[in-house]
Amino acid sequence: MAAILRLRDFRDQAGLSQEDLGSKVGVTRQTIAFWEKGERSPSLAQLYKVAKALKVPAGILLEQDKKKERSTILFRSDVPEALKPEIRDVLAKITRDYSFIEKSLGEVATLPPAHLFDGFDASLSENMASEIRDWLGVERGPLGDVFDLLESRGLKVVLHPLPNEVSGLSAYTDENGAIFFINSEHPTERQYFTALHELGHLIFHRCDYGDEHHKQSRKKEKMVDYFAGALLLSRYAIEKELKSYAGKWLPEPLLADIKLRYQVSMRTVVIRAGQVGVITNKQSWEQFHCIEDKYGSTAESPELDRPKGLRRLERLVFRALLEEEITTSKAAEVLGRTLVSVHKELSAWLGDVES
Repeated sequence: MAAILRLRDFRDQAGLSQEDLGSKVGVTRQTIAFWEKGERSPSLAQLYKVAKALKVPAGILLEQDKKKERSTILFRSDVPEALKPEIRDVLAKITRDYSFIEKSLGEVATLPPAHLFDGFDASLSENMASEIRDWLGVERGPLGDVFDLLESRGLKVVLHPLPNEVSGLSAYTDENGAIFFINSEHPTERQYFTALHELGHLIFHRCDYGDEHHKQSRKKEKMVDYFAGALLLSRYAIEKELKSYAGKWLPEPLLADIKLRYQVSMRTVVIRAGQVGVITNKQSWEQFHCIEDKYGSTAESPELDRPKGLRRLERLVFRALLEEEITTSKAAEVLGRTLVSVHKELSAWLGDVES
């Protein structure tokens, strides 16, 4: 087994001491120190335990070139200062692995259509949301599992631990298509909104990608927030659901019911109600702040269930494994699993497919 060349970088990024990491992996602090100095090497099983503890792909711990292909992957984030080099390296590694699996199976990489626009235009955002609904193959009702919907068009979605202030970010290359990284710790409705928010950036602000000093613009954020809300709740849907409450205070049980059926936050419902004119903008923001005062800035009740079933990457990896395009070790590396868990999950997936 090769030395873990980058262990200290990622241990520091995770905020763990050598003793903390040793406790998680089941070795002594001295062993961690030896690994970091390259004086000893971990076993494969230990490597996977280290990767799990640090929440990074196992393969990246062994990479010697920190900038390997990073420059060809164009990232964009609303909070670029929170994305330290170690985080970017992890995300670049995941992107390369995902693209490798796609290519091994002949899958076509996808980018959404672009409509570059730097300002804010509510009508354009509303119309583009309608066009993207058509592109995604949905009508005017609930989107359902937003991740599954995006993945059905070949867009890559990865749930990954990120700094709490980062809801998500996106990246692309012309060759490998688009990928969305969503904070795995955030509530489901926020994750769905974030994915569509990032989709909006790829459509309207593609020129910002790869520019570390791109200008944060309130108008740009307003544009993609409007787009994400309009995509989650079409004008038709919000008018149909709230037609009996035009100009009235929207009761919380109604908001909770719409939330569960459309997989969208109650905050988005009241904002959309103001945008389409069912209620005034003043009332919309009053109700928004009432929700925040009651539940805080992120969570809401009722909570949405987490999406069930395998994600597209997992399905592709298992297909590649069955078609002998990759080894079990490569599958474990890409998925960040142990060899034993890969075998178990593959068996369970085959059982579901055959039943």
